[in-house]
Amino acid sequence: MKGEIEPDRYVVFGNHRDAWSLGAVDSVSGTVTLLEVTRVIGQMYKDGFRPRRSLMFCSWGAEEYGIIGSTEYVEEYVKVLGARVVSYLNIDAPVQGNYTIHVKASPMLFDIIVEASKMVLSAYDPPNQTIYDKWMKSHWNNITNKPKIRYGLGSTSDYYAFNQLVGSSNFDAAYQFNPADHGNIDMYPLYHTSYETFSMVKNFIDPDFTAHRTIAQFIGVLGLILCETNILPFNVMRYAIAFKQLLNKIEQNNIDFAILRNAINDFEKAANDFVTRSKPLNIENPYEIRAYNDQLLQLERAFLNPLGQGLDYPDYKHVIFVPAKTNQYSASGFPTISDAIVGGNQTEINQEIAIIVYFIRGALSTLKEFDKFMA
Repeated sequence: MKGEIEPDRYVVFGNHRDAWSLGAVDSVSGTVTLLEVTRVIGQMYKDGFRPRRSLMFCSWGAEEYGIIGSTEYVEEYVKVLGARVVSYLNIDAPVQGNYTIHVKASPMLFDIIVEASKMVLSAYDPPNQTIYDKWMKSHWNNITNKPKIRYGLGSTSDYYAFNQLVGSSNFDAAYQFNPADHGNIDMYPLYHTSYETFSMVKNFIDPDFTAHRTIAQFIGVLGLILCETNILPFNVMRYAIAFKQLLNKIEQNNIDFAILRNAINDFEKAANDFVTRSKPLNIENPYEIRAYNDQLLQLERAFLNPLGQGLDYPDYKHVIFVPAKTNQYSASGFPTISDAIVGGNQTEINQEIAIIVYFIRGALSTLKEFDKFMA
């Protein structure tokens, strides 16, 4: 759906349509969610809505066989997508339970995810209770006093190529069950089995299909916020906070992290200055808005290392959030440093710290004023 004002900026919705066996949860719950989001926005278009930015609706094949469809697509059009994609919103098995929604995303999307969660009613909860209200009761981080939103996306779904090749700021979410009711298991028990049927979903997961409706509304609202706001709703300060949290996790007494800590402090200052410069922006001036938005888009892309994690893992290019060698399924923070610490080689540890410092400093330069990026 072509954008009216910024047609060369894309907000992308995507789901894989293939499945092991019948796949009522994975991937049919995602397929019907994508179709419903597409139908509703399509009806809005018929009624006169014209998106500011272009919207893409993607149905991927061969995800279960190695994330083939989306990766091949991104590889073929990586130059275009790398320059134009704002965010990729992944819809993979989004209804695995009906208790609360779990989210994984780039740190920069944190605030608009919270905003969207306050606009959508939670399924199977009292009237007028939003997703955010449910998070306050069941999915809350008491240390940060914020909802639990996991930073970084791993290698297990169609967000992979958008993370590692495009460098956009991406999102994935799913309704989950209450683990306390099921022995604290990690995944719904019939995952990838022949018992993953419509009857199973109807009887045990989403009897009224209101969880499907809620997740579709949540993702649809998030996509429209990304599409319609004149200034992209990315909060660069969230990366500064994330860096400090990651450093606290990996710091050890016998390792010198001074240069990394200094780089993080400099990044925080640059991010603060960048946010301050947004306040006097003339929102009636499309050139000012475009220039500022381009800087927001460049930040995430600045974390891509074209060499990846060395010869063994050249496809893992995002240096901040990517699977570590010890767990190639989920994303972890500063994984190359963590891997080096596990290896115990001080030279390798120092080298990986230096690489991360290089990319953080490169990223902060994208936030500086155009004539002062070297200062």
